[in-house]
Amino acid sequence: MQKAGWYILLAILSTFTAFAQDYQFTQYDRALLLLNPSAAGNFDGFERFSVQNRNQWVGAGTRFMTSLAAAEFTFGKNNFDNKSYAGMGIHVNRDVGGDARFGSNVFGASLSGHLVTSKQSKFSAGIQTAVSNRSGDLSNLLFFSQWNGSALDPSIPNNEPSQIARFSYVDAGVGLSYTYSSKGNRVSQERQRYVNVGVFAQHIARPRLRYNEITYDRLYVKFGGHLETEVNIGNRLSLEMKTIQMLQGKHYHGRYGILLKSVMKQGASITRLKNDAFFSAGLYMSSTGTLSPVCVVDLGGVQIGLNYDLELAKLSRAYRSSIEFSLSYAFTRSSLFKGTKIG
Repeated sequence: MQKAGWYILLAILSTFTAFAQDYQFTQYDRALLLLNPSAAGNFDGFERFSVQNRNQWVGAGTRFMTSLAAAEFTFGKNNFDNKSYAGMGIHVNRDVGGDARFGSNVFGASLSGHLVTSKQSKFSAGIQTAVSNRSGDLSNLLFFSQWNGSALDPSIPNNEPSQIARFSYVDAGVGLSYTYSSKGNRVSQERQRYVNVGVFAQHIARPRLRYNEITYDRLYVKFGGHLETEVNIGNRLSLEMKTIQMLQGKHYHGRYGILLKSVMKQGASITRLKNDAFFSAGLYMSSTGTLSPVCVVDLGGVQIGLNYDLELAKLSRAYRSSIEFSLSYAFTRSSLFKGTKIG
């Protein structure tokens, strides 16, 4: 029985898991909870529910899909965001791709504390733990043993195992961040000055990845930092600038974004009885040579984002584009668990 196909596959998997980076979203700021647990509860409102989906390598002949569902809650937060409070987040993530359907299912939980130091600033810290399960299906792959002399023939038995060893592991992460806003809350964008900066570390326990009974690999710790800022530049116009830098093992990845935001409906500057509605359009870029036009619509608690990635580097020989969609809803006027506003 020929083992060449199996050994080659294991070598590819070992290289991927030992040295490659984790899956990523282009709209990373919509899924910051995945990276920096201090982001749990650090948003406009009391509870937030969000989903995000990335269809990568469109037109490559095989599918790579990453999906996220998350819920965030706050405890002790008031309308004016001038009181220290706690946050909690839970997320479910599925990443699967290729003909072997190789991927992972993740369930994670985050706890955060937000220390308000003035009417304009607060420090946040968070911890995160997650349980991950990885698996794959080799039944759709072709091996060298199926070569009939002129082509690979799927009707020839390959005599290989049909499944990659399924395994689970526990992971952990930590994060810190600082937020400054020129207003006590960000419901109204008039004369807004906003900065959020944070650092994080993921896979701090370096969990083992075991795809066979002979060898195993360890995930590298992923270190990162991010910065998001918003500056008012005119009547109902503001500029959003953001970046994230990540280092995992020998791999570095940077992403940069700039969006022009236009307020369509002015909100209340003091209370949460009326929220801004705005439209944003701009561009994300990455250090690997990807350009991603993006647009975001916020209807006062409901946010919808859409981007289209154009791969311009050498990777474009394999695929040229990806599509990503995000949707979130935040309870901004009152808590979901209380009928009246929290004062």
